Amino acid sequence: MKFMMKQFLDVTQQLTKLTNNLWETNKKIQKAMIPPKVVHWKTPLLLSIFLALLTVAAVTDWRTRTLLFDMSWLFFTLSMGLLTSQQPFVIKGVSLSPWVTSILIGLWLLVRLPSDRKEIAWISGPIIAVVVLAIIEIWNSESKREGIRSLVRPQFLMITLVHLLFSCWFAFHFLIQGWIQQYPSVLSQDLRQSDYVVTFQKPTINRSRGVVILNAMERYLQNEARTKPWAQVEQMLIDIDNERFFLRNQALKTTGIVPEDASWDVKTSIVQGESRYQLQMQATWLGLVFRPEIYSFTKSCEVFQIANRATVTCDAIKRSQPGQKKDGTAGDSQV
Repeated sequence: MKFMMKQFLDVTQQLTKLTNNLWETNKKIQKAMIPPKVVHWKTPLLLSIFLALLTVAAVTDWRTRTLLFDMSWLFFTLSMGLLTSQQPFVIKGVSLSPWVTSILIGLWLLVRLPSDRKEIAWISGPIIAVVVLAIIEIWNSESKREGIRSLVRPQFLMITLVHLLFSCWFAFHFLIQGWIQQYPSVLSQDLRQSDYVVTFQKPTINRSRGVVILNAMERYLQNEARTKPWAQVEQMLIDIDNERFFLRNQALKTTGIVPEDASWDVKTSIVQGESRYQLQMQATWLGLVFRPEIYSFTKSCEVFQIANRATVTCDAIKRSQPGQKKDGTAGDSQV
């Protein structure tokens, strides 16, 4: 009987100790999680966690889940902004809050914006940081009038101009990238001395859109020769000569169409021989040039019959002589 009572007391003591440990742990968690006042960085963090749990566990409607996720991210951004506005995130009197807030808002924009508008997140990032910095300046000032006056001080104006400069550079970067996508031939130029475009590769004509089109035309011709008998290939060449069939259109189906294509004049000429054809393809640039000269590429191919099949051999692409004027005379080739 005494032995059983001793065991009972031991179990009771262990349960009491475990309960006390759990109680102390609960008090520590409450102290760590519950904000000491309403305006505190932990308040929006708790709201963010609550909304995130609702998004994952409770809501099934896609639109509602998206709305809750956005609100959760908004409260998380507000929480991190408040947290980084105090020590130890204030370095020499400068708070990291504006830039942390800007980065978090930028990440949200990268997720929400369509693929052709994601540059807005980068361009607006420095501007958002300045706006947050202005709000902090007004909030921390003794009076709203004094806070507004601090926004026109040289120090704040200098910070604003620096951030606007970064925003302009981001905008210019995406503008250049848009030009390159619309006009790929820009990459064929020598950009190593440019103050605005950085390239680590030497210029090559292979990046010119005219060269891309001619190579695609050759690939289409080679594919037709491999898969079709001589009679069909010969009829295609006759149709090309009579302008009833256009290799350029077939080539663009494989390369995709960009706005630059409208400025390339692609012509084909055929000379017929005995069971063979000489095909010359030329792509001439009709867009703006720095000097009145011809900018074109030429590819010569020979199509001949072997048994009941066609064989295609093409020479390397030749570029018009730099500086050659439109009347055929040699011009100044200096770049």
